[in-house]
Amino acid sequence: MIDKTGAGVIAADGGFLSALHLHGKESLIGFLTTATLLFYGASMPVWGILIDKFGAKRCAVTGLVFWAVSTTIAALAPNYGVLVVGRALLGVSEGFLWPLSNALTARWFPRSERSRAKSIWIGAINLGFAVAAYLINAAITLTNWRGAFFLLTILALVVCVPVALLLLKDDPTKVRRMTAAERAFIAADSTDVKLTRDQKRSQLLTWPYFIMIIGWIANNIGVYGLASWFPSYLKDVQHVGKSTASAFVALAFVLCIVVSPIVAVWMDRRGRKAIFSVVGFSLAAVLLVLCRVIPSADFQLAAVIIAIVGIEGMTTLAGQGVLHSMAPERRMGRAAGVMIGVGNFVGAFGATVMGAFIHAGGYPAAFGFLIGTFAVGAACAFSLHRLRY
Repeated sequence: MIDKTGAGVIAADGGFLSALHLHGKESLIGFLTTATLLFYGASMPVWGILIDKFGAKRCAVTGLVFWAVSTTIAALAPNYGVLVVGRALLGVSEGFLWPLSNALTARWFPRSERSRAKSIWIGAINLGFAVAAYLINAAITLTNWRGAFFLLTILALVVCVPVALLLLKDDPTKVRRMTAAERAFIAADSTDVKLTRDQKRSQLLTWPYFIMIIGWIANNIGVYGLASWFPSYLKDVQHVGKSTASAFVALAFVLCIVVSPIVAVWMDRRGRKAIFSVVGFSLAAVLLVLCRVIPSADFQLAAVIIAIVGIEGMTTLAGQGVLHSMAPERRMGRAAGVMIGVGNFVGAFGATVMGAFIHAGGYPAAFGFLIGTFAVGAACAFSLHRLRY
């Protein structure tokens, strides 16, 4: 997440804008993020198939190496076109992350513990959101914008690749330290139990899975829309300074880190996860409605922060939980790749659409778009809840 959101921080640097002749070209600056997200989403189904076939470890190391290549290209970019190529390659190389996380979670945890496992992964995403601005700004201050991209290359090669080589294990059945009792405990609470090969293939070709995809699209539009425009909302509507805005952004995602494990424990104990998406979508929608009718600036600020928590702290986690109740373990990579890939591909346009609404009617219009999106998400989640997911 430091990598994804770091480009937005770098794009505010005067040296970067001058070097690539981007002053006053907001649409080109915005396309840097859009290009990353489009290739990110489009590559996920392919990564999912590769992870199911060749294993998580091989795919992780391959993706991380190309990840480092992409940030090196960005650091050395002599012009805007080369930078776009680097950001697109970043999207492709990072596409393994969500399918890999879900495949490993499905193989290493029984269903009754997966929400807690996923909350750690999603907590890391929120931590990345919270610290990205501070870390990238520090790198720019110590070096320049190219140095910030080189920092991301160093993180990929010096931290991530060794961790993947040393710690990633594809399957608990191949690890000697795992006891027979531990393997049996995982297998006893598995969506692979008593399923034939044909059943596993057809299990995802059902309308609940496609409803889950629609709900995930709504979730991603909310995540990217709120994350992209929250800093501008703070500056334009709340009239706060740059440092204060960074603090409020960090607060929103730190609250997500706090809330997600609590929700995860509750989800694992309850077993049915879709109702938490209903609550998260509904909470966010209601708070944005109240933003339009209650003029208090303090209330509006608190409401938007809590709306972010409702989406990133609840519906993101619950959506992952429903997927793990639906997809068989040995096809989890491709199941996650398709669902999350489509969600990210379509969600990439969420920030752009919100920008158009802001240009046409201000933040009330943009919030109206999100309210409608969250209503669709809540309806999808409620239908899955009625199906006992």
